[in-house]
Order: sequence, then structure tokens, then C-alpha cells
Amino acid sequence: MKKLVVFLLAVCLMAGSAYSADRNIIGHLSKLNMTPEEFMQFNDSNVAQGKIAVFTGGGDPSIQYKHVFYDSLLSMQMALNAGEVDAISLPEAVGEYFLNVNDGYKIVSIVRTLPSSLSFGFRANDDPALRNRFNEALLSMKADGTLAILRAKYIDEPGLDEPEPVKFDVYENIDTKIKVAVTGDLPPIDFVAADGKPAGFNTAVLAEIARRLKVNIELVNIDSGARAAALASGRADAVFWFQFQKGAEKQADIPEGITLSESYYGWNEVLNIGKK
Repeated sequence: MKKLVVFLLAVCLMAGSAYSADRNIIGHLSKLNMTPEEFMQFNDSNVAQGKIAVFTGGGDPSIQYKHVFYDSLLSMQMALNAGEVDAISLPEAVGEYFLNVNDGYKIVSIVRTLPSSLSFGFRANDDPALRNRFNEALLSMKADGTLAILRAKYIDEPGLDEPEPVKFDVYENIDTKIKVAVTGDLPPIDFVAADGKPAGFNTAVLAEIARRLKVNIELVNIDSGARAAALASGRADAVFWFQFQKGAEKQADIPEGITLSESYYGWNEVLNIGKK
């Protein structure tokens, strides 16, 4: 995937920067513990401290960018198409997939940030037994190489085809189901097909956890911005959670009342993608 990024960036550089002189507006998936204004201050502070270390391909750390939040990838893409934003910010693997399956877009900059990661989010005031069981399964999957195999299959070399739906084992002697919310806003990591069926890396990880714990799973589709509400309302018992810049002093995306599992996938580069 690194080779693809380098190639795409070279093409974008030859085409020139996508940022205009007077507009530098970037769309992001909503951060649930900061307003867009607070996020701008947070981002500028990290740039000043060198925590956001590299801007490549038209970005300039001396420019103050305006950041706008959207509750789903679809709404971000619509805003980009409508000219409401100059670029949308996506994790590297997600940005590469987006460029593979959508025409008319290009990388305008690559940003190296503090590491971000994926975990499962749970209600903090619940009995921690469910989170602890998920942690045990995730740690065993790291130790025996299962996570690395799933990452290679679904992220490192996903190709152009949509990920296939993942089959979950069903345990007839267990009546209860663990409801897990899927956003579909980070394809091919968190992916929902056009017919509404979840697929991709997160779903494959969850299916393996379910097998190890011998539990039944019910998948619930939500937008990324509805993650905390889905947990608080009881619509979901767990949510695929995007932990943004987890080494930062303040967590931009973890509101009060949310606790996270062990992380199982991480990155420290994001692609800002604009229209050609």
C-alpha cells in the first residue's frame, strides 16, 4: 500500500496543489469529545509542538486550517463534491480504498500525526466483564497471529472488490445476543455493503472474537457520529471505535461514559483527499 500512496502523491504533485489561496477547509468524521473549534485549537497546538510532524504534497503547517465535522463518510463526500470543503481527512488505508473505488479524487496532502487506533467502545458504568472478555480474545488473536492474517487479507491487499460479508457462527443453546454497532464509515476496515450487510476487517475481527467467546452477535448499522448515543440508549452493547491520536493530552473522540478495549489496528498517517 505504501507504493500506491507514493505513486498517487507523485501524480498529485505533478497536477499541483488542490488548496486555494483563501480556503483551507478540511472535513473530518465527527469527534465526540471536541467541537470543531476546539479541534482546530487542538490541531494547531499539536503542529506547534511538532506532534503533527510531516505535511507532504501541498499542505503547509504554517497555515491555519478550518476543520468541519460530519457524522458519516457519505456526508463528507457530499460536502466535498458540493465544494463545502476543500478536502476530507481519512486514515491512510481508508483513503487508499476510497481512491480505488471512486473516480475524480486525488491526494492533496499526507499528514503524519500521533498514532490513532481502533478498539471496541463500551459503556463505562457497565460491569467490565464483557470488555474484559473482548480484551482476552483480542490479546490471544495478537499472540497467535490471527490479527496479522486478517489485516493482510482485508487491509494490506484488499484489491478493488468489495469485502465479502463475514459469516458468524450461531450458538443455538444461547438465547442472548451481544449487539455491536457498525458504522461503515471506514471502508474497508469498517464496511457496510450497498445491501446493508456489514463486511470487511472489523467484522472479520468480531466474528473471530465471537467464535473464541462462543457468543451470538447482532450487528447494528449506525453513522459514526451516533456511536456514543447507540451505547447510551442500549441500542448497542459495543461499538467499533476510532481512537484519534491516542497519545494526545486530551482525547478528541472519547466522551465521558465510554471505555475502550485493547486496540487491534493502528495508523499514524492520514490522507487529505480533494477533487481532481
